[in-house]
Amino acid sequence: MENQDIGGEKEHSERVFDKLQLKGARLESGTFYACSFRNCDFTGASFRFCKFRDCSFESCNLSLVKVSASVFDGTSFKNSKLAGINWTEAEWPKITLSGPPGFFNCVLTDCSFLGLPLAGAAIKDCLAKEADFREAVLSKADLAGTDFAGALFGGTDLGGANLAGARNYAINAKENKVKGARFSLPEAMSLLYCLDIKII
Repeated sequence: MENQDIGGEKEHSERVFDKLQLKGARLESGTFYACSFRNCDFTGASFRFCKFRDCSFESCNLSLVKVSASVFDGTSFKNSKLAGINWTEAEWPKITLSGPPGFFNCVLTDCSFLGLPLAGAAIKDCLAKEADFREAVLSKADLAGTDFAGALFGGTDLGGANLAGARNYAINAKENKVKGARFSLPEAMSLLYCLDIKII
């Protein structure tokens, strides 16, 4: 990927990348430690075997990005578009130094988190329309304020998760682990629909 800001270097530490225009670009085997990306456009780009540790993406467009075998350890995304990403293609090491990625006020429409280990992750105030969270581990995750319209939950571990202010979710309490999870009314009423009871 030829770009004067990233150049041919493979390793970057504590750098700030501002307003990069890298639509459809290819980034391979790059390592980024504590770097910040601001107002960058990576739409349709390909990240292969890249490592992002303790990085932040703010006001970026990463829609349709390919994340093949890439690591996002302790990386946060704020006010960014991440629609259509298949996160299952990323590398999810058994031991992470900084923890799962965090999403704050982001668009996660049509993303797949199928079966991923996301315990303790933050997906706050996001639009997660039609996202796939089946079989994912979201125990103790902070999902507050997120719109889950059309999102898929099945075999999902939501134990101890915070869904206060979350809305439009369809979570079957029989098919998902919800022990200790926090919900707020009136949205929590939807949990009763699968229990074969009559509400008068």
